[in-house]
Amino acid sequence: MTPITKLCGMMQERDVIAARDVSADYIGFVLAKSRRQVTPEQVETWRQAVPDAPKPVLVLVDEDEETIVSLCQQTGVNHVQLCGEETPALCNTLRVRHHLTVWKAWGVYGDERDREIMTYAESVDAILLDKKAPGQAGGTGKPFSWDAIGSIKAYCPTLPLIVAGGLTPENVATLLQSIEVDGVDVSSGIETNGQKDSVKIARFVDEVRRATYDQSST
Repeated sequence: MTPITKLCGMMQERDVIAARDVSADYIGFVLAKSRRQVTPEQVETWRQAVPDAPKPVLVLVDEDEETIVSLCQQTGVNHVQLCGEETPALCNTLRVRHHLTVWKAWGVYGDERDREIMTYAESVDAILLDKKAPGQAGGTGKPFSWDAIGSIKAYCPTLPLIVAGGLTPENVATLLQSIEVDGVDVSSGIETNGQKDSVKIARFVDEVRRATYDQSST
């Protein structure tokens, strides 16, 4: 099965269209403070302008329950990616009480501390693995050691794992050919001079599909 592909950090309507044109599975809108931050109003506008866009995900950091639910209602998006210190209890409440799909970002330590990921096993729909950056929430644009993925899969064998951090059209096939994961997430790797690049977007998605095809043919 082809891993899901999420293209994150959509900043313009044309980015959404480019993601739609390559049939990406998900697109991420960063509502947290970031160079790629957009407003709920922009998300709502672009979704209306491109109704056949990939499934939208709101990327948030350390918001409370009320704020998260309000943002979802305002934008019409029922899928969130939480990139701060959100607790398993909050994640579970968002899923059970508010019927949201919840992905929890996890900064990979690469050692025994990654066992803590098990506390989210019953509270989220997927874990997004990224490079650990002390004092920083969200992605770094740099890869973590993929050797750690095997241990994390053992810690939470029933949870889908989505890999982020430093992925590009040049290296995503290497990841997918070396270890089985449920999805990949990219942002800076499909940019040129800080803007989404439609050529890189197409290449990235093509590489994901090529790697999967190559595996199924062997």
